[in-house]
Amino acid sequence: MSNAKGLSTLLSEVGRQDKYLAGLPTDYKFPLFNGKLAVESQRKSGYQDTARAAREIVDNAVEAGAKTVWIVMDRAGDGQRGKRERRDAVANLAMIDDGPGMRPAMIRAALAWGGGTHGKEPGRIGRFGFGLPNSSINQTRRVEVYSKTEDAKAWSMAALDINEGKVPEHGMVYIDPEQPDAELPGFVQAYLKKKGVSLQHGTVVVWVRPDRLTYRTAGMLANLLREDFGATYRYLLNEFALLVDDLPTTKLDPLFLMKDALFYRAPEDGGAQSTFEKTLAVSYSRDEETGAQQLDLLTTKEALKEARKDPGATVGTITVRIARFPYGFVVGGKRPKGVQLVDEHVKKRFAIRRARRGMSFVRGGRELDTVHVFPSENGLGEWPLLQSYAYHWGVEVSFEAVLDEAFGVGHDKQSVRPIEDFWRVLHEAKVDELLQHEQQWQANVRSQAQITAAEEELKNPDDAGAMAAAAVASDVLGKLPVPPDEQERAKETISKEVKKRAQKEQIPEDEAAKAIEADALQKPYKIEYFESEGGPFFKPSHGNGLQKVAMINKKHPFFENFYSQLVLDKNAKAVGAIDLMLVGMADYELGAAVPTKLVLQHLREERLSPFLKVALQHLADIETPSRPDGEEPAETSEDEEAA
Repeated sequence: MSNAKGLSTLLSEVGRQDKYLAGLPTDYKFPLFNGKLAVESQRKSGYQDTARAAREIVDNAVEAGAKTVWIVMDRAGDGQRGKRERRDAVANLAMIDDGPGMRPAMIRAALAWGGGTHGKEPGRIGRFGFGLPNSSINQTRRVEVYSKTEDAKAWSMAALDINEGKVPEHGMVYIDPEQPDAELPGFVQAYLKKKGVSLQHGTVVVWVRPDRLTYRTAGMLANLLREDFGATYRYLLNEFALLVDDLPTTKLDPLFLMKDALFYRAPEDGGAQSTFEKTLAVSYSRDEETGAQQLDLLTTKEALKEARKDPGATVGTITVRIARFPYGFVVGGKRPKGVQLVDEHVKKRFAIRRARRGMSFVRGGRELDTVHVFPSENGLGEWPLLQSYAYHWGVEVSFEAVLDEAFGVGHDKQSVRPIEDFWRVLHEAKVDELLQHEQQWQANVRSQAQITAAEEELKNPDDAGAMAAAAVASDVLGKLPVPPDEQERAKETISKEVKKRAQKEQIPEDEAAKAIEADALQKPYKIEYFESEGGPFFKPSHGNGLQKVAMINKKHPFFENFYSQLVLDKNAKAVGAIDLMLVGMADYELGAAVPTKLVLQHLREERLSPFLKVALQHLADIETPSRPDGEEPAETSEDEEAA
């Protein structure tokens, strides 16, 4: 930029500063948290949706010892509805619990940032005192908190209101004094009366006219809350009941291993299988001077004993669980061809896995987040790419709250950011290797399923056109002479085939010989199959002795990753072209004389087959689809093919 333009920019910025400073009160004390702009900025804190914000209120209730939490939605009536707002729109949202309640002054304190009672208790669900005010103003401009202890005569209420005119432009933001002898909102009273609940103690948090709900309609919002809460509190729902819009929340395990959770199925009945579960002892420490963090895996009793003696170390445990989903258990696209779906819930499971593909982190029994990207840096392990197959296996890491710093847990409990050593610890425990194995298992089982389906297609091969074309080409170009050694092999083959056919069909051998000649005249070229682990991708044969046959190895990646796919795709032209190439190569090798025959055999077996094996396997790996929309690779069902 020119000097004049640069000077102008600097002056305009300084001018903005002068204007801002001129607006401050003369006795301004420069508080850390400064008025309206700070409140509006805090309002945009990173809750992904209403469910994640509401978790904070549920956390507080569970922490306080509540046995029941009710989420109640006040529908907008005719007098409450705004423009374009439907009757089912949520006018107010109440979260009620039967915990011990709060003292009147504590209600006011709880609405202030940092106003919690568990700051020095690292084992608790909540520690930071940010949850109630942070989550509430993220969803609404006014939150009212009603609470009553058992020895109190009436409910008390305090509110945090950031509506226009309620927050000063600059300076401190204060919570108004609590109101004694408060009446619960009418819709809350009506709900409790309907349920026959007489709350003698507890807390009611009301989001008044919330303006940032993920869904405005009560039905859709309730579904979001129930699904999120079912997964978040799956390990805690035995300790308390959580009702959303009058329906109980059911456990939802993204690994589908919990017997009392949604969409569970026993492993022997095609359900998820636990392939690994291990608890790791670790030691966390932080250098006070440099701030460097360290997490070490403790593999011996001696190491554990020494770590516990270290005053600067925190000893805790990490539990890792890995689940495998059989093919047909989780399906998001079309029904896989040739694969039996285990039940009618396969698409629902896929929707759950789609939202939680990756590593799930659970802190003190409460799910925090799912990490969707594994490290790729050297020294942190060999982790699989989270491509489509990651929908079909799951991994969960549970840790104690004392390890919060090692996992980078934020004050809103919305995310984790594990330190580098965490990945090294899992690498030492071979977790990355196990996940690579799960990824490969899914690839293999799909490949085998497709091969099986292709084999069914090949029971009645439609190769007449290609083989007829090969016969025409042979007539036009002239048939290759058959070397003496091949003539002898062909005679031996014919003799064996004549005897076999005569015995099978109970006919004289001369009739069997004529039938074999007729077959050869009708089909001088053929494609057949064999199985040889580690063998060549194809080999030539005389078939019944009078034919030229290309035999494809079903155990070679040429068939597994390429040829079978063309068959399944019903790409007749491509299959025909490959067939012609193979019978042409077979014809030439069968007609070659020594030493040319030996050279061709060596090239086919020792060079071309190994080359194709390595290259096709690599191609299959790098072409594993990674779809941003979360859908599986397209899979065609038998019903749709028939249609």
